[in-house]
Amino acid sequence: MTCINLPSTLEPVGLTNDRRRSDGLTLGPWYKGLSLVWDATVMNAFPWGHYKDTARQTGFMNTKAEDAKCQKNHDLQSNYHFPPVVIETTGMYGKSTAPFLSGLAKKLVDVSGDTREHQWLHQHLSLAVVRGNTASILACVQGLSDIIHSFFSCMSSESSFFL
Repeated sequence: MTCINLPSTLEPVGLTNDRRRSDGLTLGPWYKGLSLVWDATVMNAFPWGHYKDTARQTGFMNTKAEDAKCQKNHDLQSNYHFPPVVIETTGMYGKSTAPFLSGLAKKLVDVSGDTREHQWLHQHLSLAVVRGNTASILACVQGLSDIIHSFFSCMSSESSFFL
């Protein structure tokens, strides 16, 4: 938010009574005189329990997550502008996320004067999702390699027993 000359704070305390923390809050007006509160989520596009739903409807997990965010944060919506920001692991934006990001990109272009800011914002977010996916895969592979290593270590010690 500093890029668009709008001061903000990360993980603000005291917006709700139940100790929930959003990802950030602008300290000035964002939309219709209201400060922006954001809470971003990256959803697994292919969860085990919903694979049939995700196969039938594009963006199913985004829609589900956006609805849950709106319901969970309904108390914030009267005092703040709260767009639910949800991106699937495939890189697809939620229905509310796309207009919010377009508005943010427009503000970036207005401040910098460079029309490429829009593409750079989307590229930055895409790379963040790819990095998250990579970390997730490597964590699984690392866990699997530990199991395989343990299995073969066990097998080699047992095979020496029979020699």
